Amino acid sequence: MKWLFTDFDGTLRNSRDEKNLITKNDMDFVKKMQKNGNKIIVSTGRPFEHISEHLKENYPDFIPDYYLTNAGAAIYDNKGNELFAKYLPVDLTNEIINFVENNRSEIFSLVYSFKGEENFFYHDHWEEEMSETFMGMKPQNRPFNYIKDKEMICFKMSCKTSTWNTLMKNLKNKRISFSYVSNNLKEITFNEIHNAEVSKGNAIKEMAKIFNIDKKDIIVAGDDNNDLSMFKEFFENSYMVIQEHNVNIRDKAKYVIDKLSDIKID
Repeated sequence: MKWLFTDFDGTLRNSRDEKNLITKNDMDFVKKMQKNGNKIIVSTGRPFEHISEHLKENYPDFIPDYYLTNAGAAIYDNKGNELFAKYLPVDLTNEIINFVENNRSEIFSLVYSFKGEENFFYHDHWEEEMSETFMGMKPQNRPFNYIKDKEMICFKMSCKTSTWNTLMKNLKNKRISFSYVSNNLKEITFNEIHNAEVSKGNAIKEMAKIFNIDKKDIIVAGDDNNDLSMFKEFFENSYMVIQEHNVNIRDKAKYVIDKLSDIKID
């Protein structure tokens, strides 16, 4: 039995397709894998509630076996049962909230995520058509007290690179552990902040423990920075789907492919 851990945006749902849908070839590929007794795990930065609902609405005849969500912070089965989760420590949550409150004008958007809910606190450049891209998320404009007693999975923010560097320096000076993934566009950086132990690669290792999966039976596929930990941990069976944004990291995977269905299963 093979276990395919596939990223969603840019990999399973190949963003080079103008309709931004899972192509017929790729859908047939994952369904055939399941039919042959293998497992499909959608491994995404999105939360479980959003990705599972999106798949039910748009691809009702495809049910992944498991979901690795929030870039590795949590794992769910396809019935919504949580198998694993790593939350932010309280001191990290409080430090991020304080920083955003004190630097609000320099942080253009902020996403909060806890079990059962992920949404925008605010977004300074919001347009209604963006809701589809973010699977129904919209700015809530709530006070920070709304999450101060919540067990947070992660924060996501867009800001100037200089502002992000200041936050990183503050956290390190206070010896607060964390992990993050950054995607940069000119002077703007979009960042996901997680528990220090969170990554897709670490989450897959947790699943391997739970289900006693042999490393040689794990296949990983992705296209962006938050997939690099999968490639590092499972390099021999790693696949990078070509996108314009990954030209500088394609060497991090063993194989470079045009689409998910190019993967060869023994």
